Amino acid sequence: MSTQLNKTEAPIEKTSFINSPAFNLPNRLTLSRLILAFIFFVFLSYKFFDLALVTFFLAAITDWLDGYYARKRGLLTDLGRIADPLVDKVIVCGGFIIFLNIAKDIVLPWMVIVLVTREFFVSSIRGFSESKGVPFASNIWGKSKMFLQCVTISILTLYLSHLRNIGWAEYVVHTFMWITIIVTLISGITYLISARKTLLAA
Repeated sequence: MSTQLNKTEAPIEKTSFINSPAFNLPNRLTLSRLILAFIFFVFLSYKFFDLALVTFFLAAITDWLDGYYARKRGLLTDLGRIADPLVDKVIVCGGFIIFLNIAKDIVLPWMVIVLVTREFFVSSIRGFSESKGVPFASNIWGKSKMFLQCVTISILTLYLSHLRNIGWAEYVVHTFMWITIIVTLISGITYLISARKTLLAA
């Protein structure tokens, strides 16, 4: 006589990615900013400058909102910590790369190389430092760099759409472009100095 044992197994809860904690409101805003970035690239490439400017402003708003909600509601995640600066780099570097073609008299190839190289360089330092368990927080120069890059992209887009025939406007965009390059270089140097002990100990 065989005895059949009935085993009651606890149901396995399947959580979809959309309902997972990683896909919280701040990270959804970050994802929406990535989508807006590619829409911005399309508008900018086809010289729909007003639409490009509006799209860029919307992306900037989501950048502020995702950080605000993450801090206020305690929704900080590893995914957000990685994705947020990555999306910022995509929209900024992508914008300046497109300006190489449509604003070649203002945005020169070496300038874009400096901007992109700085992002790769600092991202490498951040990744190395964190792999060693050393925190790598943003500093005032990094935040100023991002702010200036966004302002410069906005001014360049506005210049191409409405201010091209105004004499002083060209001097303004040239000035902002140079200031952005200088602050970008300084920010990279400050990050290198702050991480020198970690790098030398490797």
